[in-house]
Amino acid sequence: MKNLDFLQFYPYLTYKEKQLHIEGFPISKFAQKQETPFFLFLPKRFNQNFEGMKNGISKHIPNFLIAYALKANYLGRVLDKASSMELGAEVMSLFELKLAKKANFPTDKIVFNGPAKSLEELNFAISEGIKHLNVDSFNELKTIEEVAKNKNHIQPITIRIHPQLSEETEKRLLIKKNSKLGIDFSRGVKLYEYAKKSSYLNPVGIHVHVGTNLISHDFYEELLIFFNNYIIELEKKLQIEIKEINLGGGLASGSSLDLNNFNFTKLGEQLAKHIENYESKLFIFEPGRYLIEDSFVAVTKTLRLKKSWGRKWAFTDIGANSLIPMRYTLYKIIPAIDKGKGQYTNVGGPLCLPVDVISNEAVDFEIEENDLLVVLNCGAYTISMSEQFGYPRPAIYELEDGGKLKLIKAADDLNQMVEDEFSFRKTSE
Repeated sequence: MKNLDFLQFYPYLTYKEKQLHIEGFPISKFAQKQETPFFLFLPKRFNQNFEGMKNGISKHIPNFLIAYALKANYLGRVLDKASSMELGAEVMSLFELKLAKKANFPTDKIVFNGPAKSLEELNFAISEGIKHLNVDSFNELKTIEEVAKNKNHIQPITIRIHPQLSEETEKRLLIKKNSKLGIDFSRGVKLYEYAKKSSYLNPVGIHVHVGTNLISHDFYEELLIFFNNYIIELEKKLQIEIKEINLGGGLASGSSLDLNNFNFTKLGEQLAKHIENYESKLFIFEPGRYLIEDSFVAVTKTLRLKKSWGRKWAFTDIGANSLIPMRYTLYKIIPAIDKGKGQYTNVGGPLCLPVDVISNEAVDFEIEENDLLVVLNCGAYTISMSEQFGYPRPAIYELEDGGKLKLIKAADDLNQMVEDEFSFRKTSE
């Protein structure tokens, strides 16, 4: 069916005799044995995404660090998998920093971001020897200096700046120049100057993060030209050496990049072309969505069908409390059993919310009540942002070799949820 043509960019998904197979295993092998809805982690795809990025960049760039962004999905099993590879970790809070430590990410591979790091967080990070500490304001820079001074320590820092880009590019960015995140490039020079004069700060790098679902080599072309000129100006004016260039995250999922002909070999080539003395610099990337988004699927059951105002709706047992309805999510829905072409149908969840729509694109395959559906691209910003809104959060499984499922996080217990809301009765007795 034309509606499913996009599956060519998901090599781990195929239909055989009309039944969906995931990594070669029929969905009936495990889906009908589990209570829906549930998430399914595909570690092979996660590894494939990482290897594709690493191998492509390494063809041109000798020194780089790929730091998985925990905020995209901080499930413990995912972190264990990431740390067992060559991935580093990007964190934005004390919670995530402690998760990274628990998952055994090497300290020299942890990047600490955030616009308002508390004194407790900075004390912990500097005590732990975090070397990649991104600064987001002048006051934060001074606080870091004070903490480092109290510890008689010289702290390496990187400053997050918002680059100078064309008006056309700026309009397309998620994080614009008037955002709460980052510092304008002109004011950034003052922070580097202050850090250069400090006895307890070592300005070693520059950091930028301006978007999500990035799929354009043209964007990186423009960004890297600015970066190179900015670094040259910093080094000449302030006599500092920029050793680290952090390009942040924001890349679209692996399948989306393939769809748009974006490849990491070309990105590495762009870095080598535009950044002077690139061989002596460490390039840092902070992908979250790219690595994890299409490494998860969700399996859900169709509860009800209805027609209203000329539209057909299918309502599933998974909703927006688990599939967070952000404007930049790209959920796609496919049938577990291909019953052929049907009436265009909108798919939504069970919540009494108008935003509880799984996909804005109507599907054109036949759907009946009790049919199983599979939601793609649901690994990023779902589990980490999910909530108990009206329904328990689903169980999460891992697809192991041999097509076996391993439970890695149980579903919320509905009865326990009810008891928790009345726990005050016990404390008042």
